[in-house]
Amino acid sequence: MDVTLERLDDPDDAGIIVESPEIGLASPEFVIGRADDCHLQIPSRFVSRHHCELIVDDRDHQVRVRDLGSQNGTFVNEAIVDECELKDGDRLRVGCIPFEVHIGAG
Repeated sequence: MDVTLERLDDPDDAGIIVESPEIGLASPEFVIGRADDCHLQIPSRFVSRHHCELIVDDRDHQVRVRDLGSQNGTFVNEAIVDECELKDGDRLRVGCIPFEVHIGAG
């Protein structure tokens, strides 16, 4: 499965590959936050150290986002979420950082 995050506030961003057949994940969780051990590090004071994670389930062809107790929230299509399934084209906001989610068969 191909999963890409397109950062909407950065016109130079070509997209962040979360998973593809060529680049598999070592674990099914892709952590987003400020900390050095996050898969995607966002140096913003509005993003928690371990803000949220994407959970990729290749078997069920499903991608979920789970908030990790962040200070400023995780939003999908402008609704605050604790955990929910992501669909292709959804808008994911991590703190104040906006992304568009792209999910393909791969």
